Amino acid sequence: MIHGMSPSPEVSVVICTRNRSKLLAEACGSMLEMEAPGLNWELLIVDNDSTDDTLEQARSIEKAHPERVRVMVEKEVGLSATRNAGIGAARGGILAFLDDDAFPARDWLSGIAAALSAPQILCAGGPVEPLFQGELPEWLDDRFLPYLTVWDKGPETLPLQYNEYPRGANIAYRREAFERFGLFSPHLGRKGRSLTSCEEIEHCLRIERGGGRIVYTPAARIRHWVDASRITPEWMEKRFAAQGRSEAIIHYQHAGHRGLRKGLRVYFANAKNTPEGTSEADGLYRRCTNATLRAFFLACIDVPFRIPRYKPLPEAGPPKPWLPFQ
Repeated sequence: MIHGMSPSPEVSVVICTRNRSKLLAEACGSMLEMEAPGLNWELLIVDNDSTDDTLEQARSIEKAHPERVRVMVEKEVGLSATRNAGIGAARGGILAFLDDDAFPARDWLSGIAAALSAPQILCAGGPVEPLFQGELPEWLDDRFLPYLTVWDKGPETLPLQYNEYPRGANIAYRREAFERFGLFSPHLGRKGRSLTSCEEIEHCLRIERGGGRIVYTPAARIRHWVDASRITPEWMEKRFAAQGRSEAIIHYQHAGHRGLRKGLRVYFANAKNTPEGTSEADGLYRRCTNATLRAFFLACIDVPFRIPRYKPLPEAGPPKPWLPFQ
């Protein structure tokens, strides 16, 4: 047992961070105000080799709450590597991931634990409400919100399938999900300045193909900081392009060249059928869909030579067949 900490927490909350000292302090402050009666939990902060005072901030939080908080450092830069380090160090049977700019509701943890109480449910996530910084541009409409991690599927608990999975800013797993289906892919997830994402999407696909259940729970709500630098046309085009590459990686890993061909047909049709429109939002959305298509097409050229196909662990059993956009 780690000195000063209670044994065997039921839930490990993992916050990965890099160079975000102020936001980390606010996110951890929200987490430490959590109301979860009867639930034993720990907060694990994983610093991804920050170059500012983020690690010092994390250590000060640990010092103030030694019974609850642990801090570790992961030197390999990248969100997947950092989350995987957290999985290895976490002690709970449930592992809940929060971004370092996410602020959970006070009953969030109870909502997560309740959603994962049934053993056949291996993954759950809840609504992500935006906290926009700065004045919102006129072009920002519903077509762009998913790329800012805005996600809400309503007031009812729902089963989820591919293209509906929880967002990484607010997602939780039973430990069994990692024991059976492995860790997050090192080929996906933010790394440095790259906006490549979808590490949680790819992992959820492994779970779905392996027969595990994934659910949306409205009882686990967070608010998520959206920096003003992300609400620009330039950033949005880069984000759409990164999505195209990320999805090409998933399609190849799980469906090979057939998956790439199917995805390319769909993204080409999307770009071709996106109306010209007359508004600034319409013009930007058309440029963004073209950016997705270009990135997906370029990924079709190099991904098969750089990234291996998904090979399930023996514990996962044979995966169900899968093809995108079925």
